[in-house]
Amino acid sequence: MSKKFFIFIFLFFCSSPTFALKKIDLSNNQLLCPTLYWGFEFTSFNRVKVINTDLNKITKINEYYYDVDTELSYINIFTNQNKIRDRVYSIELNSLRVDIWTMTGGGFTTREMFAVGLCEFVVIDNFLSYIESLK
Repeated sequence: MSKKFFIFIFLFFCSSPTFALKKIDLSNNQLLCPTLYWGFEFTSFNRVKVINTDLNKITKINEYYYDVDTELSYINIFTNQNKIRDRVYSIELNSLRVDIWTMTGGGFTTREMFAVGLCEFVVIDNFLSYIESLK
């Protein structure tokens, strides 16, 4: 009996759903979209600064929460921590396509905001100053 119990406990902790709970930490990573003067600066294991520039070249910084969905290969960015309905942006990890979440008549849906190839991971000392210098 104790042998079966030990095997059950071992399999439970080594199963893939348990490993799926592992968080991916993007701290100190930066995603730059230079053509559009946008950037995503991951400041901790769950916080990201989004640097966005509008059509008048006015740049703003907003701080959000993020979580990495390893199963679907997305970085999801939220206004409130652990609130799936407060999702603002999603970044597809393989292509770095950025989607914005919007409310439509049918509910929340995504719209492509930045196409594949417009963003890339970079290493820059002063991220905000660099984006400002691109203008």
